Amino acid sequence: MQSRVDVFSEMAEQQPDNEMVWYGLATEYFKLEKWSEAADALERVIALKPDYSAAFQMLGSALKSLGRIDDARRIWTEGIEVANRAGAWRARQHMEGLLKTAERNTP
Repeated sequence: MQSRVDVFSEMAEQQPDNEMVWYGLATEYFKLEKWSEAADALERVIALKPDYSAAFQMLGSALKSLGRIDDARRIWTEGIEVANRAGAWRARQHMEGLLKTAERNTP
């Protein structure tokens, strides 16, 4: 039986310009705590669809898990701007909260 990562990886090969497939792959990597792979897939999502605010939110979290706090803050800040433009207020609020938490936990 194929893993969900394998299924999404095959789909990404067949549909390299489909941001939803890449987001699905990123989600599966995220569940497995494969942060680097998740970040790579999420960067692909954003390259394909620069206004995908949920991808910014998840990418920032993956980067934070990799210890790349400054990059996570930058991505969440960009994501907040994207969410504002798109009217995605829930995503904006969530990223604002993540950003505040990251700033409080930085020496």
